[in-house]
Amino acid sequence: VAAWPTAWQGQNLRDILITRGVDVDTPWRDLPKKTRDWILYTEETPTEPVYPGLTHEEVLASIKRGDPPGYNGTFTGARQYVLQTFTKSQSAKMRARASSFMVSAPCPVCHGQRLNPDALKVTFDGRNIADLSELPLKHIQNALRSALEGLTQKDATTLAAQGIVEALIERIDVLLDLGLGYLQLSRPVQTLSPGEYQRLRLGTQIRSNLFGVVYVLDEPSSGLHPADTQALLRALDGLLEAGNSLLVVEHNPDVIRRAQWLVDVGPDAGERGGRVLYSGPPEGLKAVKESRTRPYLFNPLAHRDTPPRKPADWLELSGISWNNLSDVSLSLPLGVLVSVTGVSGSGKSSLVGQALVSVVGKALGQPIETETATEEGDDASL
Repeated sequence: VAAWPTAWQGQNLRDILITRGVDVDTPWRDLPKKTRDWILYTEETPTEPVYPGLTHEEVLASIKRGDPPGYNGTFTGARQYVLQTFTKSQSAKMRARASSFMVSAPCPVCHGQRLNPDALKVTFDGRNIADLSELPLKHIQNALRSALEGLTQKDATTLAAQGIVEALIERIDVLLDLGLGYLQLSRPVQTLSPGEYQRLRLGTQIRSNLFGVVYVLDEPSSGLHPADTQALLRALDGLLEAGNSLLVVEHNPDVIRRAQWLVDVGPDAGERGGRVLYSGPPEGLKAVKESRTRPYLFNPLAHRDTPPRKPADWLELSGISWNNLSDVSLSLPLGVLVSVTGVSGSGKSSLVGQALVSVVGKALGQPIETETATEEGDDASL
């Protein structure tokens, strides 16, 4: 059975069938339909004694003599195994293998919206919850503002609705200020870039109404474009203004300069580090000659002036459709340093870390499974 697991686990299922009297040497098409359906679709999980290497007759004889089995094995139907692997396995390769035995299709009842008909009958601004979840946050905010203008009555229900809508607008305002207005509520978390995820988490804290809290952040600007860093700094300012304290481990000079107090550890790494070189207002670090951070904060960096390399060849990509990339074509020089830049969420990781890797691997005859591979991505060419 192709959908069975490989190696020992697949052999285990085969030996269980032998114990149950299934002739595993009979061609599949010659097995009774009832037997084939049970192997593929059963929801039962029977536990059977397993005697590795024995035929069914030898197994029965061993049981009759009271011989102890090699072990007791539990059977799982092929469909149940595939579904469990796809939904619960921590291995991307195992999930990808399971998905190769599955066919996805829209539900005929909800048409892929994952809600029952009663829930989909409830609408807001002419859209049900599934339709709203597909809209960018900035469009949802516009719909909420329009609805708020129409809530003019003074009854209890209207007042309650006003409070809910105003709270939603305030929460979305924070995310818009962090530059996340293009995200949809239906966007899977695993498709977010590190910068997007970091800002989302900060956005939830800004609206938490907590004060007197000490937040410890480890390199919050990691992976952020300078434009996104400014949004991050506004979020940090919001936490400070709410009466909280921030301890930030950081390398980005823009974030370091925003601090009111600096702690510099060094001077180097490993055995040559481990000392607190300075602790005080940022300006005081100028006097600490041992600091490796000081020149990057206070001395302008000289740009390296070297002759540009000439490309040794070119890598031509066309028809790339992956996450938010749509029919992208690109020429990449080889033998030179190529920098791919853009704001967080613009598609850099989708282009280079996923689509490019997958397409090149496929062209070389070595398909590479990626977490967010899409059917559209399979159409890309090299």
